[in-house]
Amino acid sequence: MGNHHPHQMEEDLSLNDYRYIMKQTHLTPHVIQGWYREFVALCPNGQLNKSQFVKFYKELENSSTKNVEGIAENVFQAFDHNGNQRIDFKEFLIAYALTSSGEPIEKLHYTFSLFDKDQSQTIEINEMIDILKKLFTITHRMNQMSPDCVAYDMFRTLDLDHNQSLSKEEFINGCLQNNAIRSVLSPFECHYPPKD
Repeated sequence: MGNHHPHQMEEDLSLNDYRYIMKQTHLTPHVIQGWYREFVALCPNGQLNKSQFVKFYKELENSSTKNVEGIAENVFQAFDHNGNQRIDFKEFLIAYALTSSGEPIEKLHYTFSLFDKDQSQTIEINEMIDILKKLFTITHRMNQMSPDCVAYDMFRTLDLDHNQSLSKEEFINGCLQNNAIRSVLSPFECHYPPKD
């Protein structure tokens, strides 16, 4: 407790972060650890500026798609909520998870943990609204949809026991069964289920 420095980076990623990055990028733990150490060396305070963010995002995405840089810039703007032109590493991971494609069930497990900011094992409406605001900024949907309205509509659909919070089971099963909700939460996802 006495040695805790709030702005110093953790020495390593969590197991959950490792698993997700491995699944999405097919990188080995050794490569991910090297990438993370490079990040810590470059940004010991845990803050990325825009050009650093775009560089890391493109490396993780490992894509030659021309719009990756544009997506990365939009993602950065969405997560730079205080306008200081910096985001922290966890925000980077959240941004990457929300904008990457991948196996839907794995992605939903990780997405649930991102929404559940207070780690209560449930998602409350305010947690969903906060993430949807960022996601709509990234995808330029803010003028088309209200994050508040979409969050309340999602809760009406997914909150099967009507207790004003979503369990992991309600969230994942509901998202898998509802194409409209899945397309809102994964705007960059390819069609699911895959066509034969």
